[in-house]
Amino acid sequence: MIATIHITRITTDLCLPLRREVLWPGLTEEECRVPQDPEAMHLGAFQGERLVGCLSLCPLRPGLVQLRKFAVAADCQGMGIGGQLMHEALAICRQTGIQRLELDARSSALGFYEKFGMVPMGEVFFKGPIEHQRMALDLGN
Repeated sequence: MIATIHITRITTDLCLPLRREVLWPGLTEEECRVPQDPEAMHLGAFQGERLVGCLSLCPLRPGLVQLRKFAVAADCQGMGIGGQLMHEALAICRQTGIQRLELDARSSALGFYEKFGMVPMGEVFFKGPIEHQRMALDLGN
């Protein structure tokens, strides 16, 4: 079942509760901020009034963006929300002339990102106890 959602730009503060719930349940909302938040474009997926997914597009240098802090509420996973958010993020990157998108994927999510054409780069590494892989997609802009 594909969920009916509305995707829009949101503030960092709106992202924090969902980031904490999905990615870092042991931290406070304030501890879930990342240094790139002030410059990032944050996208939120809403079912009605409820924020059910978010991600952040963080500029690293001209033409290069890093996707960070991608989260979908646990009770909404598997409903296509992440895919819809990813399609919107890629469309925005292309529309704004971004040439390359990179991210650090949890190893459990590699297949999801590969569906969008992202390819692994470098060695597997750990952030705390969680295995990650750097991935990239050249957008051809």
